[in-house]
Amino acid sequence: MSEIITGSSLNWLVARFTQPKDGERTGTVRAGFLGKDDIGAAITRADMAGFLLEQTTDTRFHRAAPAISG
Repeated sequence: MSEIITGSSLNWLVARFTQPKDGERTGTVRAGFLGKDDIGAAITRADMAGFLLEQTTDTRFHRAAPAISG
């Protein structure tokens, strides 16, 4: 599936996460690349949704697959 996405001409984003959990939106999301940035593990589903919504206007991670955590 990721090959189809990354091979397209669209502005895509694949958000990678390891420990989704229930909870309120905290507004704190760490996003970046493993081995390069300080990324944790857990993130609330509400923060994941907020991050993805923000990416509709934020071009920082267009055509990238960052890891995200809270």
